[in-house]
Amino acid sequence: MVNNIFLVYSLNQPLWNILSSLGFENKKIFILSQTIKNYFDEKTFNKNDTLKIKILSDSSIVLTIKKNFNKLEVTLKDTIKEVHFEKGFIQKKLEIIKGSIEGNLYNSILKLNELPELVEKYSDIFAWDIDFLVETEDNDSFLMVLEKLYYNERLIGYGNIYYAVYYGKRVGIKRAIKFGDKYYDENGKALSKMFLKSPLKIYRITSYIGYRFHPILREYRLHHGVDYAAPYGIPVFSLGDGVVIYAGWKGGYGNTIIIKHPKGYETRYAHLSKISVFIGQRVSAGQYIGNVGATGLSTGPHLHFEMRKDGNLINPLKLKIQSDKPIDPENLNEFIRTKNLIISFIKSNTI
Repeated sequence: MVNNIFLVYSLNQPLWNILSSLGFENKKIFILSQTIKNYFDEKTFNKNDTLKIKILSDSSIVLTIKKNFNKLEVTLKDTIKEVHFEKGFIQKKLEIIKGSIEGNLYNSILKLNELPELVEKYSDIFAWDIDFLVETEDNDSFLMVLEKLYYNERLIGYGNIYYAVYYGKRVGIKRAIKFGDKYYDENGKALSKMFLKSPLKIYRITSYIGYRFHPILREYRLHHGVDYAAPYGIPVFSLGDGVVIYAGWKGGYGNTIIIKHPKGYETRYAHLSKISVFIGQRVSAGQYIGNVGATGLSTGPHLHFEMRKDGNLINPLKLKIQSDKPIDPENLNEFIRTKNLIISFIKSNTI
């Protein structure tokens, strides 16, 4: 081996393979593996984890493994000379974030120097009640009480959002309080419902249910669904819990998924570029099922979405669905205490 070299590898392949390809003897690889497993499970290594190899002038080898925010450094010659392990310290801080809408929710949250992942975490809470693509207006406002995660004083992510509120001109005031693993409004009513507001997170509606002039067939005919224009390839999500009863090519619909839901409901997702579920598979609300495309009779990338109830076509944009089960009566007092603690925290930390 050559002295004074530095090599860096992604641990998306077995550690043994990397070291073996570099000429390490099996005995040394075994010694290293035995040492490493005291700190890491090699089965959990992935492309984001790194291995750095440094060869010193005395032929000693220093291997440094970084996983998440933890670092293991092993110095080896004929045997292990030194082992040093640093466990990354991630600090959690309970904070309040508040702002107003300027253009859209995404830009408004990033303007507060927050990370993009917070936009999805916040919007997912209200996924049953607010379509943030079409139901927000400038000067609407939002507030969150949440855990922010810091490493060396640098924001790296978010923990739980314990409280969220949206003040909207169109949707009114929507509040969410985390209790257990679900969110409820201030009265203990569950936010979750049978169906989400939309099967996409990025779109604009270009066609509604009703008679229209078909752009390909060049005739007036009934349009059975809602067309969501969206970028090619973006994810499509199941509107609710159910079972896939069709997944494949369906004539002018192109690549199509049909999902059967409880209480006689059925949803159809058409013109997909990719199908990622199979017939008989159970899916949950918000689960990824495929990607937007332009297959079948389509002039461009979009999702054609249909909904039926007991076999009859219905308009998903006018659907009214009851919330899931509210807080159990025996847990109501604990819920109220949780709500009051959050309100007290907000009052004592805002001017």
